Amino acid sequence: MATSHNGQANDLRESLQGKTRKELAQLAREQRIPGWHPMRKSELIDALQRDAQQDPQPRRKRTRRKPARKRHPGVTGMAGERRDAVLARPVSSRWISVRWNISPRMLVRAESALGTEWHRARPVLRLFRIAEETEGPMAESRIRDLAIDLGTGECCIEIDHPGKAYRVLLGFATPVGEFFALSHSDPVSTRRTDGAAADEHASSSSDTSSAATSLALSGINDQDLPSLPLDIRTDLLVHGETEPETVFELDGTTVRAGRDGRFELRLPLENGRRFLPATAHAADGGSQRTVALSIERHLKLLDTRSSARI
Repeated sequence: MATSHNGQANDLRESLQGKTRKELAQLAREQRIPGWHPMRKSELIDALQRDAQQDPQPRRKRTRRKPARKRHPGVTGMAGERRDAVLARPVSSRWISVRWNISPRMLVRAESALGTEWHRARPVLRLFRIAEETEGPMAESRIRDLAIDLGTGECCIEIDHPGKAYRVLLGFATPVGEFFALSHSDPVSTRRTDGAAADEHASSSSDTSSAATSLALSGINDQDLPSLPLDIRTDLLVHGETEPETVFELDGTTVRAGRDGRFELRLPLENGRRFLPATAHAADGGSQRTVALSIERHLKLLDTRSSARI
């Protein structure tokens, strides 16, 4: 056994001696022998032979660890809905409210599909108008893209033709024209009344019925009670701060912010529910911002009662 080992060592040494110093240095570098660079030929032979006689141990190559892919938390704009969904509903004759849920898995799919364009992609709501043809399937025409903050989970879109049917598509758009759809809404139409007149009519009917029932139960005729005129008016006061000279528009009425950026607008507030879009236009005309105000007022006339003690 020892003779065989010695013979292999002699054969290795003879093989190394037949190589040039440059070839030996190359071998020493590949074997990662420490301090090989200044060694002479004989020293390289001794170092290589000692390295070969040691128990071979696998040398692990240093590999760069791939950076962990960023985990997307997902978006939940609606409770109780499925993980990937877009819900659009009308809030007035010209505005649609959109809410969405997006799962982390869907966002990972979007990142993989867009590849290098992912970092330049922006989340948008793509609005389509639906045209019902007399024959054949429905046709959809793209209206515009609205850039959004995906994490908010909700947004409002102004439509151009009240009464028409629309569909909203949520996705990522890139500067080169690519689009990855995350989810889409069902068709939604604003073909309905504002609701304020209906609420006012219902409230008036309820008031009349309530007053008549109360008087009938008490055995008092409303004509026997003296009339007491009562006229109540309410106003909506909207005020805030923005950049100086910004034009603020609410329900067709505009006001310009002062030098300190403050503005104030007063409007009559009618009975019922109202949806009021408000838009702020920058003084230079370069930008604008829109907010939505949902306001509800209920004024109910109670039954007439006598204050005289019996």
